Amino acid sequence: MNWRALVIGQGIAGLSTALAIAPQGDVLVCAPPQGWQKGSTYRAQGGIAAAVGEDDDWHWHFEDTMVATRGLADPEAVRILVEHPHQVLDPLLEAGVFEMADSIHPALGREAGHSRSRILHAPGGLTGQALARHLYQKAMSHPRVHFVDASAQKLIVDAQGSCIGSWLFTSSSKLMGVLAPATVLATGGYAALWQRTSNHPVSIGQGLMLAYEAGAELADLEFVQFHPTVLAQNGPRGDALLLTEALRGFGAHLINYQGERFMLDHPLKELAGRDEVALAVYREPQAFLTLRHLDRQQIYHHFGQIAELLAQRHWDLAKDLLPVAPGAHFSMGGVCTDYFGQTRVHGLYAVGEVAHTGVHGANRLASNSLLEALVFSQRIAQHIADNLQPVGNFPLPLPPTVPKAPSDTEILGHLGDIMDQHFGVIRDPHLMAQGVERINFLHNRYNHRILQLCLLIGQSALKREESRGAHFRSDFPQSDNQWAGHFIHRVNRGIEFRPVGGSSNGLGHCLVQKDGGKYSRK
Repeated sequence: MNWRALVIGQGIAGLSTALAIAPQGDVLVCAPPQGWQKGSTYRAQGGIAAAVGEDDDWHWHFEDTMVATRGLADPEAVRILVEHPHQVLDPLLEAGVFEMADSIHPALGREAGHSRSRILHAPGGLTGQALARHLYQKAMSHPRVHFVDASAQKLIVDAQGSCIGSWLFTSSSKLMGVLAPATVLATGGYAALWQRTSNHPVSIGQGLMLAYEAGAELADLEFVQFHPTVLAQNGPRGDALLLTEALRGFGAHLINYQGERFMLDHPLKELAGRDEVALAVYREPQAFLTLRHLDRQQIYHHFGQIAELLAQRHWDLAKDLLPVAPGAHFSMGGVCTDYFGQTRVHGLYAVGEVAHTGVHGANRLASNSLLEALVFSQRIAQHIADNLQPVGNFPLPLPPTVPKAPSDTEILGHLGDIMDQHFGVIRDPHLMAQGVERINFLHNRYNHRILQLCLLIGQSALKREESRGAHFRSDFPQSDNQWAGHFIHRVNRGIEFRPVGGSSNGLGHCLVQKDGGKYSRK
């Protein structure tokens, strides 16, 4: 079949991109069965940030984002994100995905860093599940969206350096080549490289490494947001339960083992930026989230599904002091793109958490990520329609040799909690150097792309000699203007520092040029 696009991944980013491209032609979505239930979308509890309230304006959403991102967000990318939210949200409102305040207006919650209540959420609190289910059902019923049970093994790059598809490893253990003029990575982030994480174990950065190996650039890998309120229960990687920030927006308190609120000195209290709250929780010998002072029936009404998940673990959301600790949650780093999701490799796009679009900087503003996936999926579809012709009919290149190597699960077992020990909430230079040595030892032994990504993360963290957003160093506890920029990785090119404002357009986005010319801007 002549595919208009190959989409790798089926969270909100992958599904919304596939649906946006489908009017142009047939789209193949590469993901395992029920893959929509395995990524970060399905676990997203908070909601979608958007200035749709009568007392709100996109300029305020813009300002809140620029403050939260600690000087590293691209203003133009942020404007694109927040200026016209109705274009992507109205279809979801019409489909009944969100909880409504009345017949016309959605109910709007409050989360950290937002100056207004602007978080749209699904009834019961599990917004990601509602979104993923809606988009998956819509994609399954679309005649031009097709699914294949496979994982991407290696991108196909032609002699001119353009991506023209991918080799897929099917469930029957066969390599299948797929050609398409556009290949879209929607594979999620890499926060599951840490032992304590809110992510599903599949979120280990495979998409980043596919792009890196094909010649794309990676940026800001050291910036991994730790969510401050992950239920502090021991379990296997990926089993942790996130306690959404919306609970604190509803009025939940953070207290220490003496029963004292430890965020009272901050002007925003429990709704301070995630980087600040995570640091405060980490510094407490034991921290708890409590809703005991709030109305029990209202808690169960607004957060019934979260209460049910807690009950399965023998906790009561309304009654218990819930032990919490920071857990790796969201990757600000990713594959560098322009404002239309293009990477520096022609024909290769990235969307969602795998992408570095410029909107998250050093510290993502709460609930901006789902909006990012919806907005940039539409822009990718627009760019493909305007610029890419079908791939010509020619034979597939020879398939790559698939070396015998440990599985991802085995590698994660060898990695253990190295990332937690050496690249956690507070980063010590000596521990980081030891962590790089340990990872390098494993990489020399197993030569696995997951370990290669961990090395790139470690190198960036060591080189950024300051504290900014989600990256906090014990030896450099303050931000430093000389580090206002991005560490860029490109295969066989090493690591490069690209200052903010150093681009020809003055916007400071991490990626402004392809070899031989600038990206187009619209």
